[in-house]
Amino acid sequence: MQRETTVVRLRITSATLTAAEIEAKLGIKPDESWKIGDRTGTFGAILKDHGYQLDSTAMMTTRLEDHFRSMLKRIAPVAQKIGEISTQAKVEIVCSIISKIIPPVSFQKDDLRWMAAMGASLEVEISMLVDRNAQAPAAKKPGDKEGPASVF
Repeated sequence: MQRETTVVRLRITSATLTAAEIEAKLGIKPDESWKIGDRTGTFGAILKDHGYQLDSTAMMTTRLEDHFRSMLKRIAPVAQKIGEISTQAKVEIVCSIISKIIPPVSFQKDDLRWMAAMGASLEVEISMLVDRNAQAPAAKKPGDKEGPASVF
């Protein structure tokens, strides 16, 4: 069974800058990288951009806010360089949450300032966990009425 997890990533993609060039500019080795023409996913889709990715260092079960702060702490020293790269590449902060309930999602204005300074967009992905052992609601029978019972 899949468990609840949260991850925040800095993802930089570019048709012209390779992951090695981005690493050279930032001085931080990526946690994941790829190049144009690499295959990904179940169906082997061909990637159209080079990619450089850093992951938050907080534990996977930690709250979104803590992951976000962990990522900002990791990239703060190179925020200006990331901003410079954003003129030649797409810079994103990707927040991925897998949860049993819809979690609260909010960002402080200082967090948004950091993203703006880096030329980064924000993507939030929320996936809901389904308890397969939970009892499904009873199926409706032909003739069952919708809504509240009639008073007539």
